[in-house]
Amino acid sequence: MLKKFLVLLLIFCTILTAKVSAAEFEMVSYSALVKLQWLSYSGQPEAKKILKALGQANLYDDKNLADYERLEKVNSIFQELNYAATVEYVQKNGYQNIMDIGGGFTPRAVVFAREGRKYIGAELAAVAVTAAEIIPKVIGPNYSQDVFYDEVLVEDREAMHGTADEFNGKICIIENGLMIYLTEERTHEMFKLVKEILQKHGGCFITTDFVTKDYFKEIASAIYGEDQAQLLYDETKVMYEQLFDNKISDNTFKNQDEALKFLAAHGLRVTPVPLLIDNSSLHCTKSLNPQQLEKIHNLTKKHYLWVITAE
Repeated sequence: MLKKFLVLLLIFCTILTAKVSAAEFEMVSYSALVKLQWLSYSGQPEAKKILKALGQANLYDDKNLADYERLEKVNSIFQELNYAATVEYVQKNGYQNIMDIGGGFTPRAVVFAREGRKYIGAELAAVAVTAAEIIPKVIGPNYSQDVFYDEVLVEDREAMHGTADEFNGKICIIENGLMIYLTEERTHEMFKLVKEILQKHGGCFITTDFVTKDYFKEIASAIYGEDQAQLLYDETKVMYEQLFDNKISDNTFKNQDEALKFLAAHGLRVTPVPLLIDNSSLHCTKSLNPQQLEKIHNLTKKHYLWVITAE
């Protein structure tokens, strides 16, 4: 109880700082702050700037989270690999339009804006309001005109299409870490709309969500050994469930074959690609020993990023 009270107290202070009411700041939004904390810990510089701009104290530390040091290390690597994979894919495939669903306070907005790409974060109301206030300050006035945030629920046809229609040309839709919060019904609705948007505009939907459990456990195994992987996964899941104040879903699909059948039933085609072609810019690897570094570099070559297109 004390741990949860401290977490909620810190979150409440953050909300006041951002001038957003506690009633607006939905429970699922808290994970956006934790993910930013992990990414900042990895050493990613723009994440550090955003965290500072938010006036955000770390939601978790060794005083309120058991096994904090190990969870922080594994989660920071996981978050930076997701971040780096999506950024690299957009850059290497020349996308100029990015629709980021549930991206929270991701520094993808900063990087893409400075490259002259149009970025729209499709978010819950409170995160959209806060990000729209904070992120442009980090980007700087010369680039922030291409960054926007819309209030969007993934099953809302009008909102999803409305955001997509703000782009001119094909779209890269990014989604990482949202599906665990969605019911099966909402997941179905989201992918119905994803197909419609991709058919209308062209482009792709990229995510690692369908392989998260295996992918996360492989990171944990690389750093702390195979015998610790399931424990660290379970502890991370409990942490997010406490933030969400509810059970989260990580078993909608029993395996990757089931996920592929689900997407095919929605008229969507999947091309798994390597997480990273170039892993030289990763910040998280600077704290790893040679054996850990080799395992993480090998992991980045695995086809954990799913590129989803309309048939």
